[in-house]
Amino acid sequence: MERYLGLKPGSVSPFGLINDTENHVHLFLDKNLLDYPSLSFHPNDNRATVVISQQMFAKYLTAVGNSFEYIELY
Repeated sequence: MERYLGLKPGSVSPFGLINDTENHVHLFLDKNLLDYPSLSFHPNDNRATVVISQQMFAKYLTAVGNSFEYIELY
């Protein structure tokens, strides 16, 4: 986590992908997240939370360029 995302345990979020400039990390997301109009994540600091719309999150994922997929976890 620290090597590719620049994050320490407890502060990991999809926003850490901005630190992975060579796109080493493949992101797995819970498919159930697609059921919600907005999502909440830590902004690489577990003392705060950011709310982002599905549309803006999709734009973010495209912009960082890492591969990702939604999978069924339960």
